[in-house]
Amino acid sequence: MLILIAKNKIILSILVFQVFTIGCEKTVPLKYPDYTGERGIVYDIEGNKYKTIGIGSQIWMAENLRSTRLNDNTEIKYLSDSIEWTTISLPGYCWYDNDTLLKIPYGGLYNWFAINTGKLCPTDWHIPSEGEWHALTNRLGGKNVAGGKLKVIGTDYWNSPNRGATNSANYNAVPGGGIFHSHFWSFGTRCYWWSSTQADTTWITTIALFNKSSSILIGPGGRTSSSGLSVRCIKDNVSE
Repeated sequence: MLILIAKNKIILSILVFQVFTIGCEKTVPLKYPDYTGERGIVYDIEGNKYKTIGIGSQIWMAENLRSTRLNDNTEIKYLSDSIEWTTISLPGYCWYDNDTLLKIPYGGLYNWFAINTGKLCPTDWHIPSEGEWHALTNRLGGKNVAGGKLKVIGTDYWNSPNRGATNSANYNAVPGGGIFHSHFWSFGTRCYWWSSTQADTTWITTIALFNKSSSILIGPGGRTSSSGLSVRCIKDNVSE
């Protein structure tokens, strides 16, 4: 009888321990994977090859997009005339100063209509939202230093002084400038990227880096009707 009671106590103790363990497991917070430093390759619909880089739980293109087609193979209209940038309501792009030699490494400058298709990035990739840009910024230490960690070092691409540039995130940001009010602007001193977040009917949240600062600026900066900016894509289903 004593042996039976002892066995029952042991079984009861095991059951209590299992229930307690399962209950504890339910309270453990989810942990996102950390892809920091992981490198890869992605191709767009035309076969253009891009380096990729993991930063925290996000995976980014490490180069600016340069596709001239949407991922359903629809051609994007080339906008060589400044008037077209204010009158067209179709997906469009150009190279800075209409110079094809700037395609690499600066990529294309795309209008909002191209962004808003949801088909500009390769399949399984997308234009990052404002929240995803903030997550990147926070991962790199905040807005005052994150820009420097994204910029390529030296003055081969960036105008002097290229303050704070370390490229420690291996993001390879170059100052491709942009199109504002239908005019080319800020090549060598700034880079601008679109987000997918529309602030209002006129303005889109954009991202900017500067040659004279290590900061990153995230806020309404691109117009829906007349701006052309660079694009970085982020991999789907990865968040922070």
